[in-house]
Amino acid sequence: MVNALVKQVLSPMLDPIGNRVLMSPLGDLGMAYRHGNRSRKAVALTFDDGPVRGGTEQVLDVLNEYGAPGTFFCIGVNAALNPEILRRADAAGHVLGAHSMDHGRTGAVSLTDGAHIDGCLRELRAAIGKTPALYRPPWGWLTPWEAMRLRRRGLHIIQFDLEMPDSAVPCPPGDKMCAWALPRVRSGSIIVFHDGKTHAERHDKPETARALRLLIEALRQHDYEMVTIPELLNIRAYLDEAEAATLVGAGTG
Repeated sequence: MVNALVKQVLSPMLDPIGNRVLMSPLGDLGMAYRHGNRSRKAVALTFDDGPVRGGTEQVLDVLNEYGAPGTFFCIGVNAALNPEILRRADAAGHVLGAHSMDHGRTGAVSLTDGAHIDGCLRELRAAIGKTPALYRPPWGWLTPWEAMRLRRRGLHIIQFDLEMPDSAVPCPPGDKMCAWALPRVRSGSIIVFHDGKTHAERHDKPETARALRLLIEALRQHDYEMVTIPELLNIRAYLDEAEAATLVGAGTG
């Protein structure tokens, strides 16, 4: 009760500060990627907050329909609930990255907590047999010490330059989201959709799927190539086995 009350009182004051500072390059000291090469007409479609039945499956159906690759930043607790969806995405050639264990904001602020990173990596490895080298911070919040924790683990920090408004409740109509996004896309853009919800076994996202379908069609009409994050940034998708072995039993530092 106390924690809920504190959150209710403090969040309206602290969230705008966190969003302005911790989502900016000040939060990661320039160590995060926010876009790719602006001279190459390519974009990366990325998806946060899965895997869940419904939403992630609907997104995978659209990507399969158009033969478009995606990069999925997955929450550890959701990976534990729905590992078969991760295996489907991996088998289809999509790239899987980490998005913390439970999508909390306090992990990035803590001076010592690395468990939210390591727990997520372990769940993803348990599902697909590979350990991601990509990490997207929940809410986009990052601190210099969190960035250093990630770098010590060999992880690339992936932010974005265009976030779809499909995490809003209620979710906007897909056609309106596409119309809003299209003029904001640039060469090298990293585009974020939201295909899931924390601790959800099922969370349908029909308007996200609709917006994705319409945006893929429009981007191809404008001669954009769709690629994964590793292809866009020329970085690796997964840690090698020796590195991964040291993280499987990692602590909280």
